[in-house]
Amino acid sequence: MKVNNYWIFGYGSIIWDNEDISPIKSIDAELIGAHRSFNKKSTVNRGTKEFPGLALGLEYGGKCYGKAFLINKESFEVVRKREGGYNEIRTPNNDMKILDIKGSVIEDCIVFFPNTTGKNYLKPNTTLQEKAKIIIAGKNGTKSDAKDYLKQIKDFLNKYDIDDDEIETLYKLVFGNIM
Repeated sequence: MKVNNYWIFGYGSIIWDNEDISPIKSIDAELIGAHRSFNKKSTVNRGTKEFPGLALGLEYGGKCYGKAFLINKESFEVVRKREGGYNEIRTPNNDMKILDIKGSVIEDCIVFFPNTTGKNYLKPNTTLQEKAKIIIAGKNGTKSDAKDYLKQIKDFLNKYDIDDDEIETLYKLVFGNIM
């Protein structure tokens, strides 16, 4: 069977920066079984090789609110390239599932999960203070810097009244030190 369209779950910049994938449909969604974490050094989009920033990834456990996007095959290839360094995980599975706002499972939805053996992955025991230092020291990449990225994700969470302790704490650490 040939697949023409794909569901993907967005938990970071793809939520607001998705013109390049021209979503067919976008819905509010919740990932059960993983939570957001600034756990991947960004040496291109949100930083440089010399001064990396941080990008969002996921860690197992908890939940995460975001958006589910229905996209065509060509757009899926754009997302694959954009999310290089992340693993594609199909849901639902034994660890994760994605729900729409009515609580129904979105079948065959792909989540991009960080490669935990990659050189840019930050181990779960990296403290928020260490992450904040990386974000503050990072320089502009091709899209922005990690400070701007952190602000954008916090704005999204605030817009939807979503509590995320790690994002809130990181925001206070980063912007409390430079303002």
